[in-house]
Amino acid sequence: MKSRIKTIAAFMILGLVVIASFALSAFDRNQDVYPTENTKIRLYGEAHGAKEYYDIEVALWKSYYDKGDRALFVELPYYTAEYLNLWMREDSDEIIDQIFADIQGTQSGNAYYYEFWHEIKESCPETVFYGTDVGHQYDVTGKRYLEYLADKGLEKSENYRLAEECIKQGMEYYEEDTTHNGISSIRESYMVSNFIDAYSRCGSETVMGIYGSYHVDLNDPEVMAGRLLVHYGDIISSVRTSTIAFGENKPYRFGFCVTGFLFLLMLFIPNIYWGMKAKPDGYDEEAQKENKILLLFERTGEVLVTCSLLIFPAVNPYLKILPEGIFFDWRIIMCVAALVLMILYECYWIRYFKSQRTLRDQYSSFAGFPLAGATLPVLAVLLLGLYSLNLIIICSSVILGIGHIGIHLMHSK
Repeated sequence: MKSRIKTIAAFMILGLVVIASFALSAFDRNQDVYPTENTKIRLYGEAHGAKEYYDIEVALWKSYYDKGDRALFVELPYYTAEYLNLWMREDSDEIIDQIFADIQGTQSGNAYYYEFWHEIKESCPETVFYGTDVGHQYDVTGKRYLEYLADKGLEKSENYRLAEECIKQGMEYYEEDTTHNGISSIRESYMVSNFIDAYSRCGSETVMGIYGSYHVDLNDPEVMAGRLLVHYGDIISSVRTSTIAFGENKPYRFGFCVTGFLFLLMLFIPNIYWGMKAKPDGYDEEAQKENKILLLFERTGEVLVTCSLLIFPAVNPYLKILPEGIFFDWRIIMCVAALVLMILYECYWIRYFKSQRTLRDQYSSFAGFPLAGATLPVLAVLLLGLYSLNLIIICSSVILGIGHIGIHLMHSK
């Protein structure tokens, strides 16, 4: 009974690991809603100041621009975006240099952001920016823009009215945001109303928007994107730029797999030593009675597992260091679990080599796993297949399991 409880516990833990891995991975991916043919508003969330993300956003905007889009919504105050629109039509960098002097000390006040705007101007010169944030730098950039309009005699214009409103929003927001962390219900409300107003003014059905990742979570009804989803419905999408930068671990890409090689070493080394010096008495006699069909499955599985673990790099832990930290798919938990099973496999062999090396010792359980010499490596390979979503590795582990575990079961009986 005690042995059965250990076995049930071991397999339950393994099952929970698999379920948790897929559940966490699915939950993480659900935060991103990719645009479709029916999508009109395509939002992308970034970590400000990261060159890798700016490069992705330029490429994304260029792809939309080439299809005819011209309206690019940005996390800037109305007047800052209007200043950029003026700069887009001029040969001088005086305007943008003034803007960057104003934003020094913020996350965006860096050379990468400066290059980002120049790349947009060079590759997409007809871009029109729409700023929908509250009035940051209202006492410098905002004040200067109002003076510019006044010099032009445009105090009665819509531009002047919108700039004044944006300045008032900024003053209200900064009175409320005493911690200066950018998180504010007032700010989100204004960003929503400003977005809706700008979208109605832009005269374009399809637009792209670049905002901080915090603002573009469609699953959060308190932030800008979540509120816009309520207003616009399913014509809006939202993708984190970090997700695009992370990419995907392609399951069938060919190459040398370091993880697979290490797993095979952990599998082969104790078996080679066992074959040379540590076979139990009576094993050769029992081996002659092995079922031929199970033996065929075992040999076929061994070849398939060996080859597939060596040629599919998707088995390697897929990690990337991005501006927010280390990124990974939660399925990596199964990769870690597979390593734990192989460590248990090595411990099983150590115990066997220290024992009297009888048939009973060889076909014993370990850590709750029956027939540990067969079940542990087969389960480890199966987990690697599930982690990499590679059907070849999954099927190979099943074929090996039928033969290898089946033969061990017959020997045990």
